[in-house]
Amino acid sequence: MILALAVSAVALALRLLVAEFLPLIDHDGVVYVAIARQFRATGSPFDPIFHPLYPLCIALAEPLVGDWETAGRWVSALFGALLILPAFALARGIVGRQAALLCAVLIAIHPRLVLNSASVLCEATYTFLLVSGVVAARRGLVAGPRALVGLAGLCLGLAYLVRPEGALYLVGLIAIAIFMIASGRARAAALLPWVGAAVLVFAVVAAPYVWYLDDVWGHFTLSGKIDHNLSLPTALATVPSPLPMRFLENAFLFQKYALPELLPWVLLLLVLPGVLARARTPGWLGRDGILLAATLPPFASLAFHVDSRIFLPILPFLLPFAAVGVLWAAVTLFDARRGLRWSAALLLVVVLVLAPSTLQPVLRPDTGAAVYRQAARWVAATQPGDTVLLDRKPFVAFYSERRWIPIPRVGPDDLLAAARRAGAHLVILDSRELPHDRPRLIPLLWGPPPPGLDVLRDFDAAPGDRLRILAVSERG
Repeated sequence: MILALAVSAVALALRLLVAEFLPLIDHDGVVYVAIARQFRATGSPFDPIFHPLYPLCIALAEPLVGDWETAGRWVSALFGALLILPAFALARGIVGRQAALLCAVLIAIHPRLVLNSASVLCEATYTFLLVSGVVAARRGLVAGPRALVGLAGLCLGLAYLVRPEGALYLVGLIAIAIFMIASGRARAAALLPWVGAAVLVFAVVAAPYVWYLDDVWGHFTLSGKIDHNLSLPTALATVPSPLPMRFLENAFLFQKYALPELLPWVLLLLVLPGVLARARTPGWLGRDGILLAATLPPFASLAFHVDSRIFLPILPFLLPFAAVGVLWAAVTLFDARRGLRWSAALLLVVVLVLAPSTLQPVLRPDTGAAVYRQAARWVAATQPGDTVLLDRKPFVAFYSERRWIPIPRVGPDDLLAAARRAGAHLVILDSRELPHDRPRLIPLLWGPPPPGLDVLRDFDAAPGDRLRILAVSERG
């Protein structure tokens, strides 16, 4: 455990280093900061779509830091580093101490985990609480004391207040308890009271936000994201697809785009041998099944989106198999008597392969992103405080502390009407963002704007990149 603490300290330093080189807040981070400010002003951290616990943590950390964005990054970095402790405890109880320590190093260096933990995003906080709940549930169900099952309900309830998928893991806890009772592995009288306590604790923690959602949406729901995302097109579609088609579209995009980010090739080559090596040990499914089962709930979100960060919480359940794969490769390719030494050498190779991706924000900083802060300073210095910005992303609005409305999917001829309907005073055209889903507006970046829109300022970043600010005429 001392070694795991040392790895956590290194992981925290690495995440804080990367955070210093990230030039912009994330899109969702703008919303999390807005909710944190709302809590500071009104006492309520509730939002119809975004769950409240991570913004609440930002609001509590901001007085210590003095800046909202930095507070969000530090909260993520702290929980991202602390994640190593429950992940190590879980892996040690299933795959052994040596593989657990290797797994801790892989979590500390994983490129996407580091980047997410350095950002104003909720996944690091959620993953820490989730893995803590899984560790408590496993210990309480398998080895005792049973009171840990109730603690698992608390951890999963807090995880639900960060991301809605936390509720699915409570369902899994109940299902495992029922299976243990039905198979004779546990007595109902000894187990059911603690499972009931877990459900009760979860319900008490989650109830205020669930009541809020019921009032806002007009029906019972565990997450406003379900209602919100069902009305949006996904994948390659331009209109919302039927639910079965959503799964097919996003499953294809998942294996093409998200999977390589979750498991870079060097880790993917190790996970499969690790699973096969574990499958050769007697009773492996009873021990390792919890790791495999814990990877499944996030895939329910394929009905809504395919962003790889949604699946980051499954990595603490997959990387133990990659660690076993390192041990298997060391024993198979080299000397079984010196397997630990060779596994350390192989782990060093894996770390060196992953390091350029992990340190990419440090080694290759995005200098072009500075244009957003330049534009924000200009807006803050020259435009009234009630100015409304129509933009593809909220970066300029966030750093200038102005209100933001997203640009709808319109062409050049309809842009003025869309801006007036939104009550916008300025239109921000961004060559880094428009090509993704607003390509018809790209000619306005260099050509003359349509009548009713006037060019106020151009900001040129990297070669070929431009951010143009248009003023909306009040005439006509």
